Amino acid sequence: MKRGLFLIAAVTLGMATSATAGDRIYRGGTMLTEDIAGQPYWAVQAQCAGVYGAASSYLADKGDADGAATAKAMGVAFFRDAVERVMKDRGVARPAAIEALSPTVISGRAKTLEALQAEGDGPNSKWNYARSACLDMRETYRAN
Repeated sequence: MKRGLFLIAAVTLGMATSATAGDRIYRGGTMLTEDIAGQPYWAVQAQCAGVYGAASSYLADKGDADGAATAKAMGVAFFRDAVERVMKDRGVARPAAIEALSPTVISGRAKTLEALQAEGDGPNSKWNYARSACLDMRETYRAN
């Protein structure tokens, strides 16, 4: 697995996210996202919500209020997309969707924050690879 993609793939693949017939599936598109191809969009979106939530906390701790606010907004956007997607795909109500997604968000946040604290957010960091994979997936999602 590519450096850093474990942040997305390990949590997403490790959760009970087996696709069902109604799930909209991410097919991949770039080298950065091949490890998450075949997963339901909502599962990857929930993971990305955690990735950006961790970035928000990390940047706030570094005193970067603008960066923290931007990351928080991205995390919220990913979470909203995940909730809406799982509601449509699985036909569940909002409270059930939020409950189903929360463990993935929390796990993704914890793993990403751990990586950020260990190695920072530089160009070759796990965070940067995960961020890029999330943005690539989001671009594909919005194009469809």
